[in-house]
Amino acid sequence: MSNLFTKDELEKLKSLNERYAKNIKELPDFLARSEFERLTIELSWKSSQIEGNTYSLLDTEALIKNKIYAKGHKKEEAIMILNHKEALDYILKDKKYFQKLTLSKITELHNILTKDLEVRSGFRNHMVRITGTKYLPLDNELQIRNAMENLIKLLNENSNSFEKALITNLMISYIHHLKTIIRELLESSQTLF
Repeated sequence: MSNLFTKDELEKLKSLNERYAKNIKELPDFLARSEFERLTIELSWKSSQIEGNTYSLLDTEALIKNKIYAKGHKKEEAIMILNHKEALDYILKDKKYFQKLTLSKITELHNILTKDLEVRSGFRNHMVRITGTKYLPLDNELQIRNAMENLIKLLNENSNSFEKALITNLMISYIHHLKTIIRELLESSQTLF
C-alpha cells in the first residue's frame, strides 16, 4: 500500500462501500439493473464528454436505452457512447478476469472503446503536442509501453481497491498526456516506477 489515503479516509470509504454493497444486495433485481443502467449512462456520457463528445446526458440515455440517435451529432459520437457501454458490459460479464491486469486485457478494452472510430490499435508511435500547454507527452512507443507495464505491476501488487482506482485514473491520463509530470508524481509518491 502506498498510503494515498489516511486511515480515517480509508475507514470512511470502506464503510460507504459496505453500505452500498448491503443496499444493492437488498434491492429487487429490476431496481439493481436500473441503478446499474443509470451508472452506465452517466459513465458513458461523462467519459465520452471528456473526449469532446457533444451528446447531452438525456441524449446519451435515449441512445443507450432505446437506440435513439440524437439529431445534429456525428455518428462517431453515438459510436463512442455505445462503445463505453459495451466495455462496461464486457468487464461485468467476467469480473474475475480483470482482477489481475495485463497489457493484453487493457488492449482488449481499448479496442472495444475505439471500435469503428478510426483510432489505431496499440501504442502511439509518434510525437504529439497538447495545444495551449507546455506538457510534453511521452514521445515513443517504448516509453509508453514501459510506463504501462510499470503501472500494471503497481496495480497488481496493491490490494487496496480505492488506491488502485485513484492510481489508475491519474496514471492513465498522465501516461497518455504528460511526460514530465509522470516522473515528478512517481518520484514524490515513491512508487515502483
